[in-house]
Amino acid sequence: MTVFPMASELKNTARAESNPPSPANFIDRLTRHIDYAFQPIVSINSGRCYGVEALMRGWQDTGLNSIDAVLDFAHEHDLLIETDALLKRAAFEKFSRLSFGRDLRLFFNIDNRLFSSTAYNPKRTVWALERYKLQPSSVVLEVSERNHLNREAGSYQVLEKYRDSTVQMALDDFGTGFSGLSLLYDTNPEYVKIDRYFISNIDNDRRKKLFVSHVVSLAKTLGIRVVAEGVETAAELYTCREIGCDLVQGYLIQRPTRQLSELRPDYPSVLDMHAADRRKKHETATSVHQQLDHAPALDVSMGMVDILDAFRRHPERSFFPFLGENRHPIGIIRETELKEYIYSPYGRDLLARKRREEYLELFVRRCPVADVHTAIDLILEQYSVAPSRDGVVITDDGAYLGVLSAEALVLAVQERNLELARDQNPLTKLPGNPSIERFINELKISDCRTALLYFDLDNFKVFNDAYGFRLGDRVLRMFAEILQKNFAMLGAFIGHIGGDDFFVAVQDEPYPAIAQTARRVLDDFRSSAESLYSEGDRQAGYLVGLDRRGRRTEFPLLSASSALLTVDQHTRDRSEYAFLSIITLLKEQAKHYGNTVSAASAL
Repeated sequence: MTVFPMASELKNTARAESNPPSPANFIDRLTRHIDYAFQPIVSINSGRCYGVEALMRGWQDTGLNSIDAVLDFAHEHDLLIETDALLKRAAFEKFSRLSFGRDLRLFFNIDNRLFSSTAYNPKRTVWALERYKLQPSSVVLEVSERNHLNREAGSYQVLEKYRDSTVQMALDDFGTGFSGLSLLYDTNPEYVKIDRYFISNIDNDRRKKLFVSHVVSLAKTLGIRVVAEGVETAAELYTCREIGCDLVQGYLIQRPTRQLSELRPDYPSVLDMHAADRRKKHETATSVHQQLDHAPALDVSMGMVDILDAFRRHPERSFFPFLGENRHPIGIIRETELKEYIYSPYGRDLLARKRREEYLELFVRRCPVADVHTAIDLILEQYSVAPSRDGVVITDDGAYLGVLSAEALVLAVQERNLELARDQNPLTKLPGNPSIERFINELKISDCRTALLYFDLDNFKVFNDAYGFRLGDRVLRMFAEILQKNFAMLGAFIGHIGGDDFFVAVQDEPYPAIAQTARRVLDDFRSSAESLYSEGDRQAGYLVGLDRRGRRTEFPLLSASSALLTVDQHTRDRSEYAFLSIITLLKEQAKHYGNTVSAASAL
């Protein structure tokens, strides 16, 4: 994470530059002055503290003017390995004193240049963790795009050795460097941290929201958890939650602190903010829960004998999920990979003697992991790109829940599709009345600025009578497509009430943009619909049909009208009756003039 210097740190820069270190006193200065501040990383849904990021403090007293300068000096004077070991010890020691630290992960920034050194040994990190009675699975090393990872120098082999020990990886400041996607592919991290640049003002910047949405979608498909960095406002938090970020970090939650007593296991303010944000009611994970296999799991506290006994007691299991601290999934252990030892002479004895690091490296395999609230389509994508077909491990707020097998995944998808079909207009495939009613009911308790639009096709019955149901259905599908094309960038909810009536709702967008989009829909439809008429009818500009009294009348060509009602936090009467009363009047007014948007605000 990029943390900008505070005012007090800027004042010390001149002093630092006037007293530069030498290679001889550099390590001593680090030992005497370096400390760490911790900043919480919390669940975006529950506010539970998931981990802390260790942020270097005291670097000014080394005689250098930035954290990057400290690491660059160490690299230039061949002191980077020693510096890294010292910094890790300082962070690990402090983290070990955190009273509830056993339930957390420590996110630690590591210099990529270490991985290219033949003298660098990842096991020293594990040994340092053992010194402070910390599990390797409790540490996440943050790799950034600042320095290039050299494949030929063995950097990726070092990362694999870390993984074998259950130390996890995070790709830091994602999106700010030149090699983001290639680094994401090559490192295959457990976490992606989206840089503050993309999070700042994301609630008002449509391009940022679109970019981050695509990153989140890609990460979920690859089974990677997403951390939103630098969140400073409730609106940014709401948007990050809406697009699917898993974890959040920033001043809105808490500033970095050197005082361990100021950190908390839970941050209720996150739940309070979500309670105040009633823009959307998040869907439950019913279909996943119903198909979930609550399989027993193994964990890092078990020895190899315990693992073998688990397979003996559960002969129906071909694999077990393997969990780290606080029931966080690390991977799976397959029975097939143990059989080579079990059925060989002295094989069981050999296994029983293996230390934990050895059996972790030999037998624990990564597998797809998804949160129970993840869309079933994304879980299916994760499964489809996984190298094995064991299934998907499901978590809730990071903790193990169960396993979704291939068969269960298919059933969950089928159940979701049936549910969608029941609530979908069969012709246009748009959500039907049940979804529209749910949206209106949620709006009654929301203080979000919302625009409700009702579209009605003008002269549709006459066209349908003259040209038949097949072309009439084509008209309805055409209008649905025009709505989707024009309102997609506004993040609108689009529904089909039935017949030639359509519903659109847009939240937190400026009124002029909504009104212009509605006007564009009417113009696009009128222009497109002309192509469906015969040449003679098009030149005449009307169709002859019967009006409501049975009289032959000339009817204009197809067009559409729209009623636009805006609702905001000042709207007092949010009853369905109040909304429908105003909309009915607006529709009558729009119909009277034809091809018109008639608008009003609810008081």
